[in-house]
This record gives sequence, structure tokens and C-alpha cells, in this order.
Amino acid sequence: MSIDNNFSSIIKEIQKDINETLIRYPFPDKPKYLYDPLKYILKGKGKRLRPILLILTGNAFELEGSDLKNAAIAVELLHNFTLVHDDIMDNDQVRHGQPTVQKKWDTSTSILAGDAIFVEAQRLVGKINTNSQKIYNRFNDVALDVCVGQAYDKEYEGKVEITLDEYLHMIENKTGALIGLCVEIPALLSNQDSKVCEELRDFGYNIGKSFQIQDDILEIFSNTKSMGKSLGSDILSKKQTALTITARKMVPKEWSDFCYIIKDYSIEQMIESLRSFFIKHNIYSEAKSLSDKYLQNGLDNLLSVPKANRNELKLFTNYLKNREY
Repeated sequence: MSIDNNFSSIIKEIQKDINETLIRYPFPDKPKYLYDPLKYILKGKGKRLRPILLILTGNAFELEGSDLKNAAIAVELLHNFTLVHDDIMDNDQVRHGQPTVQKKWDTSTSILAGDAIFVEAQRLVGKINTNSQKIYNRFNDVALDVCVGQAYDKEYEGKVEITLDEYLHMIENKTGALIGLCVEIPALLSNQDSKVCEELRDFGYNIGKSFQIQDDILEIFSNTKSMGKSLGSDILSKKQTALTITARKMVPKEWSDFCYIIKDYSIEQMIESLRSFFIKHNIYSEAKSLSDKYLQNGLDNLLSVPKANRNELKLFTNYLKNREY
């Protein structure tokens, strides 16, 4: 069996363990108004990339035990909290291969479910014994960072003057901060010095930015079944993405004319037209190069991890690079 196949098996094993833990999460049965949606959310087919990364980083520092597991589930719950509330703000209809909570129930149910998931995440962080105060503080710093990123995301909607630097700052908060937390927590659990924690945080910021740029690309070039969520919703919401900002920068007139032409297209027609436009004008390749650049920056940050233990994190970075959803 090759190293890649071995690593794939490791990923699947961690993912299976996380999924089983979430499905068995000890929620009460009543009130059903609250707990039925919570159980529904945690049964969704998420990729579980954040807890997987946290466990792999724990492996790199030779950690095991309940602190690591509680941290892994806590970051996944925090991630799901953000998704539930993001779906409300963006009026998305599909998430993790199933109808969003507000689609299946209603907006009030979604708000309450998201709030409860965040509280559960806090309770799990409260069970961590090693460096508990530092981890608690960082967890909440990052929770606020994600809110800041989402605020910029909403504030930037429809604003054609937003620059690539502003977009990168936004996704560093919205996506990179939480991924950075997933590698920083194991460093804190293993009592690494501040320099190692900082380098690992930067690793997370870099691969997080790469990940979000990939998501922008996949939302146009993937399919709903693979992605497990609606395609084209960011474009329809006039959000700033790596592709739209690059299009405005590289071919401003052509992009302006194109946006006018497709405004009355169906979603299927719009997606097909966007794919053709982004490929024809080298926008797809430019965005892909930007994503690859941040992945490489992330790999450079891994020099802070002992050489003998960094292989799984390098493989994880490559795994992200080659993902199709």
C-alpha cells in the first residue's frame, strides 16, 4: 500500500470516529424544537477537515487523550455554528448534502440551533485541562475573528471597488482563523513555545486562504452533488470571490459586459457561462495559482514542526490541494 493510500486510510478513520461521536452526541430528546435540528445538523455529511487537521497535529506532537478529542469536536461544533447562521444570512437551501435547517424548519429554529451548537462547543472547551485558560481565550478570539470575517463578507456584497487585499483579509478571518486554531490548540496542549504556536497559526491562515479560494473555484466548477451545497449562491448574492475580483482586475470591460448579459439567465445557464468566461480569460488559472501560492506558504510554516513528525501535515496540505469538493 502506498503512502497516499495509507494516509487516505488515516483520514477516513479519523473522519469515521468524528462522525460517530457527533451522531452519538448526548443531546436530550426534549424539547424537540431544539434538539431535533441539532441532531439533524450533526448527521450532515460534512468533510470534518478541521477536526481531522487538529487530530493530525496532535499526532505530530504525540498527543492523545480526552483533551485532544474534546478540542476536535469543539472546533467542528464551532464550524457548524457558523454554517447554520451563514446559511440564514445567505438564504442557502442545501448544506452537507441535505436541506439547510431554515429550509427544513424555519429561520427561528435555525437561529436557536446555531446558538445551542455554539454553547455546546464552549462546554467542550471547558473540559480541556491542559493550558485551559490559553485555549479558552484563543477559542473565543477565533470565534470573534470568524464573525469579523462574516461581517466583511456581508459588507462587501455588491461593492465592485473591493480589492484582492481586502478580500484576502476577509477570508483570513472568516476561514483561516479557525483552521489556524486547529493547529494551534495541539501546540498549546503539548506546551510548545510561542514561536511554534505562531508559525502553526500562520500555517492555518495560509492553507485557510488557499481553501477559501478553492471553494470559490469549486462553487463554479464543481457540482451540487459533490459540493453538498448550492452552486453559484455567492455570485447570485453579489459576494466578492477570488474569481470575480480577478475578473474585474484582468478584464474589467469584458467582465462588466458579461455581467449585464447573464443577469437574466437561469442558474444553470449562468454557471455554464461563468465557466467558459473564467477559462477563456485565464481567470480560473490565475485564481488556482493564487491558491497554490498560499498552500506553499503553509508548507514553509511547517518547518517549525519536528521533521520526523511533519509528514502527515504535509500530506494533509496536498490532500487539500487535490480536493474536488
